[in-house]
Amino acid sequence: MADIQTNISTFNKINVRIVVIGNGLPNFIEGFKEETGYQGEIFTDPSLQTYQLLNFKKSVSSLLGLKTFKSAFNAMKSGYGQKGIQGNAFQQGGVIVIHPVDTPVYFYISKEAGDHAPLDDIVKACE
Repeated sequence: MADIQTNISTFNKINVRIVVIGNGLPNFIEGFKEETGYQGEIFTDPSLQTYQLLNFKKSVSSLLGLKTFKSAFNAMKSGYGQKGIQGNAFQQGGVIVIHPVDTPVYFYISKEAGDHAPLDDIVKACE
């Protein structure tokens, strides 16, 4: 989310509508907006049905891998440390780019916490 928020002007220039779907309770949305600076559309699915439908990963190992700790350390060094868990910590997400005719053109499933879709790939898919 930090990469997307930092580059929001790039997405605005190419007329991209960004929608975030979290898995925490609805009362976590305002805190997320304050923490990330993201003021766009945010929805939440505590039932995780959206994540299941998209086949996103959910497991203990996706949260506790070596890459996860490395990513968390790098995020903290960059000023993006996680301040707490909101929602299901074992549920991983991903990125889907859908063109206006409802055609998915990019689909990225995060393998573990800290595994993010490359920003350049997301932007290319949106162009």
